Amino acid sequence: MRHVVGFLSGLLLGPLLVLIAGWAFSHLRNLHANDGSVLAGSGPLALSGLAAAGLILALVAVPSRLTPMLAFGTALTMGGASAVAVVRMHLLERLPMVPGAEGAMVLLPLGVFVPVVMVLLAPLFVGTRWRGREKGEVSEEEYFEGLYGQDPSEDGPKHRY
Repeated sequence: MRHVVGFLSGLLLGPLLVLIAGWAFSHLRNLHANDGSVLAGSGPLALSGLAAAGLILALVAVPSRLTPMLAFGTALTMGGASAVAVVRMHLLERLPMVPGAEGAMVLLPLGVFVPVVMVLLAPLFVGTRWRGREKGEVSEEEYFEGLYGQDPSEDGPKHRY
């Protein structure tokens, strides 16, 4: 079940990352066109959007206990959108214009997201990401919990009189 939920979440997360990057790109492009500084106007907001996208990407690709289908769904939508932008751009132009779509339409055919797709596909080939935690498996915290219990001198001697 966790793989299905992860895959469906990834299908939603991919376009979100593309739109965040497109939104930040359009803001930074406007700042550059007006000879503005990145630290002035909407520059810090655009940089924080890029930082948030990078954090989301890291949280999807790195943790070992997440299902690899989350990263696969994200990579599938981002790679598919990049491929469609190269082959049939008119299909993407029919989508409704939301904030970030204009910048995403510029970035998608350039192949900017291809390295991101490769990073997101890497967790598919790690075997430990496919297995869930066994029911009888003891976590590291539970293992060490019983080792360092109370000191025997605190309870008093354990012999009979």
